[in-house]
Amino acid sequence: MDIHQFLELFVGRWRSQRSDHQFSKGNGSDTRSVIEITALNVDDPELMAICQKYDIDPNTVMHPMKMSWEEESLSSNKPKGNALIVPVPNNLDSPQKGLMLTKQGKGVYELGADEALTIHTVTAQNVIEERIWYGNPNLRFRVATLLQGDLASDRCVQSSKFYSEIRSIPPKA
Repeated sequence: MDIHQFLELFVGRWRSQRSDHQFSKGNGSDTRSVIEITALNVDDPELMAICQKYDIDPNTVMHPMKMSWEEESLSSNKPKGNALIVPVPNNLDSPQKGLMLTKQGKGVYELGADEALTIHTVTAQNVIEERIWYGNPNLRFRVATLLQGDLASDRCVQSSKFYSEIRSIPPKA
């Protein structure tokens, strides 16, 4: 599977089960949510804004998308949010590596030989490392680890989240 096929599989509605562990607090939680991922057009205003923020030509992005989610809960408080996912390959002839732009920051991605996408995002105090892979086209797994420190120093795991996601509605044709 190449990066184009991998990213095309993102689109659709997913039911997500997340297991979360905060190492400093010694506790964990399980959460269910619904995730909707839609492809963006190159002329989308949000995409144009994020490209402008990072001084990136919108014509160089690959499979930009918008993700929105809402947690399932019996209470009236149902956390929700959205994010843009904007991959920018280092080289159009070999797009397996590149930048990953979001509203929150800029990271780097690499699709490995094991067909898992790894994304590293560096913030002021932390590194977020995320790995994403597919069991099949409608079953996706993710692990997100929040590390204290930067890529060059010793890092300490602050939290880890494991997601198993099943596509409930495929992308619209």
